[in-house]
Amino acid sequence: MGIEKGIRIGTRVVRSARALPSGDGIPVAPPLVQSVAFDYRSAAAQDEVFGNDRAGYVYGRYGTPTTAALEIALAELEGTAAATCFVSGMAAIAAFVDACAVAGGGRIVAQEDIYGQVRALFERWIRERGAKIIFVDATDPRKVEAALREAPTTLLYIEAMANPLLRITDVAALAKLAHTSGATLAVDATFASPVLLRPATLGADVVIHSLTKYVNGHGDVMAGSVAGSAEVAKAMRDRTILDGAYLPPHEAWLCIRGMRTLELRVRRQCETAQRVARHLASHPKIARVRYPGLPDHPQHELAKRQFGGLFGGVVTFDLKDATKAAAFRFLDALQLAASATTLGDLFSEVLYPAISSHRRVAPEERARLGINEGTLRFSVGIEDPDDIVADLDGALAKV
Repeated sequence: MGIEKGIRIGTRVVRSARALPSGDGIPVAPPLVQSVAFDYRSAAAQDEVFGNDRAGYVYGRYGTPTTAALEIALAELEGTAAATCFVSGMAAIAAFVDACAVAGGGRIVAQEDIYGQVRALFERWIRERGAKIIFVDATDPRKVEAALREAPTTLLYIEAMANPLLRITDVAALAKLAHTSGATLAVDATFASPVLLRPATLGADVVIHSLTKYVNGHGDVMAGSVAGSAEVAKAMRDRTILDGAYLPPHEAWLCIRGMRTLELRVRRQCETAQRVARHLASHPKIARVRYPGLPDHPQHELAKRQFGGLFGGVVTFDLKDATKAAAFRFLDALQLAASATTLGDLFSEVLYPAISSHRRVAPEERARLGINEGTLRFSVGIEDPDDIVADLDGALAKV
């Protein structure tokens, strides 16, 4: 401390405010620690932290207190031992699937109607890395069981609620099949959010989220997470350190802020989505509505059992005029909902899969899966339900 008394102004301003004043009181909002690096008075202590022999922070890519607070909250929410946060949902998926199976040559059985960009990533790995990935209808446990029996499998990868067709997978049943065959079950539960589903409680080994969507819910953060065992967390931490995809503290802080209203937002969105789905189902310009809360949904009974009476905040529908021109007229006529490539935000958003999420999927494969030129995905916000319905009706009048 002796040098502190005699230092000059140039040094003093550089070193100013490195510590907060002491005093009683615990902040009700989590601290935002933006520092990239962390100072140690003891080189030996710093060495122990670098070597994972003691808890601590050394560099932003290795971990930050604010991001760690989010990871702890997510693990508690999901009922897992740990969680790791990434700069996006795609980064989280790529890191986990590569570490779990692709890098070691393991075989993957994947749901066929997963998010289009994930499918494109898997297909690129097949082409460029010789990855052993097969696609199957994961809504049919018999088909999954048959695929798992064909050859030793490392990973079964599914979505709890598929994007954008909203087909529901039976997580508990698939967990039993995966474990019987010696495979790990990973579930992307983004569309359900932890409010509707906590896959680990049904036997899933790993839970993946695009935190960009419902968990943050404000349209101002890109983030992803992988929740699972301590062993999974160790592998993911190695990935964030070497691949550089660790979530920065400011984004983590915003996710924590968003998470605090998660249940309130999702319940409102689910209630309004049910109304929107019923309204669209009777609209003369709509050919088909896909929503788990409607009795004609193929997995309606499973959704009731698995999601606790809520059915999600997304409604997917097909225009009777199943052309790109009609879809564009609908999108251009919207006054309230944004034509945006995301979901789960406070505000309503509509996505056109053919030009966005499933653009990289071959047209014939899109058609086989049930995505045509008139398919639109509507993410319901928390605006007044009457205004949402009126906006949809106004846009449909232009089709």
